[in-house]
Amino acid sequence: MRPSGPRAGADDSDLWNLVPNDTDALADVDLAALRASPWSSAVMQGNLDGEREERRRRFGYDVFTEAERMLVAGTEVTGAPSTTTIARGRFEPDRVASAFLAATPGAAATQWRGSALWEGQGRAVALVTPRTLAHGDGQRVRGAIDAAWGVVADAGGGPLGELRRALDADKNPAAVTIALLVTDGMRARAQGVLVVPDGLRRIGARLNLGADLDLEALALFDSGGHAATAASIWSEARRQYARQQMVMLLGLAPVFDGMTVAAEGSRVHVRLHIGAERREGLAEKLLAVLQALAKAKQ
Repeated sequence: MRPSGPRAGADDSDLWNLVPNDTDALADVDLAALRASPWSSAVMQGNLDGEREERRRRFGYDVFTEAERMLVAGTEVTGAPSTTTIARGRFEPDRVASAFLAATPGAAATQWRGSALWEGQGRAVALVTPRTLAHGDGQRVRGAIDAAWGVVADAGGGPLGELRRALDADKNPAAVTIALLVTDGMRARAQGVLVVPDGLRRIGARLNLGADLDLEALALFDSGGHAATAASIWSEARRQYARQQMVMLLGLAPVFDGMTVAAEGSRVHVRLHIGAERREGLAEKLLAVLQALAKAKQ
């Protein structure tokens, strides 16, 4: 049960405690599991053209290799998209502070509810607890601390938390869990890039990395008709992607071969299974694609 009022201290036992309930989208990433899994270790260890040192210079640590878990939370409550990153690991406060102050001229050190906070130029970083950091704009970082104390409601008790429970990701955490609300702003940004089906309200997904790879996604719609239409569209898109020449050349066809899409009432279930026998080389190919994209941005 969640506390009915403020806690006696900041609780980071569940990182969702640090996410205010007005959040629209969450990505919960078990970085330690991704580094340990043969499915993803090549991607996690890849430097992507020097970005690791850039992250250390800018933040005082590299979240992908030095943190254990990360949450990325997005919201449009202020009218413009805002992102907050929450990370758990072993951090050196002096290094984090030095990196932030060097990258943010005019920034100053302060505190919020006893947590060290550095803020300037619309950006902030806080050591919420000795093992948990929050990055984002000042208002959202303070909101993360407030949520950790139970001063404001956290995302676990709202619609994103319902998605998490529907995927059993609260009791049985996955390597990656994603939960998002389909807002008007999201639909507007998707125009010309993605087709967002009519009636789609929420999407949740979890990625499990054992001997096999399993992905389960859940899409919630206004009605069964909307769900059936979306399932048909997504099934055809899966078939088209699987036949694309580039996908076949990169050896990524198994990603689509093991996918199923099915409507159940006002829900659509998407499941992907890739057996261990197909694992070899898949992560390395994905890393090669990411490295090519990183170089293309320069």
